[in-house]
Amino acid sequence: MTFTSGGTLKIKDANTSDGSSPTITLQTGDTDIAQDDVLGSIEFQAPDEGTGTDAILVAAGIAAVSEGDFSSSSNATKLSFKTGASEAAAEKMSLSSAGLLTVSGRIITDDTTDATSTTDGSLQTDGGLSVAKDAVIGDDLLLLSDSAAIKFGAD
Repeated sequence: MTFTSGGTLKIKDANTSDGSSPTITLQTGDTDIAQDDVLGSIEFQAPDEGTGTDAILVAAGIAAVSEGDFSSSSNATKLSFKTGASEAAAEKMSLSSAGLLTVSGRIITDDTTDATSTTDGSLQTDGGLSVAKDAVIGDDLLLLSDSAAIKFGAD
């Protein structure tokens, strides 16, 4: 482990065998994990910023948060990703223990790959797609199944 005078911490696994890698483990001392307990977090901050106020608040962070009471058969935990704009960093995205990615805001992909099947394109899902608001299609709408249907309203 090396800590430079410039504030850089380097951790290197001295083991040269295949598959070796360094590991950082954050452990809580809490003996009774309940829902929404934070098991560990990494926060990013510029506390010496001269303009003060919002500038010195935690600007971003990643936290492991329990999704329920831990037991001998459950340790369900989500990863919470936080960012700030003019505020202390708040959760903007999370990844649940079930693999559900939740984003508060837009998901933007700048890849321009055309979709020609159900398994390619810039954004692909293996399940249905639910859209609560209007959908705007900028080019062709392809219905690939011979039994595809478009339904309007309840009927």
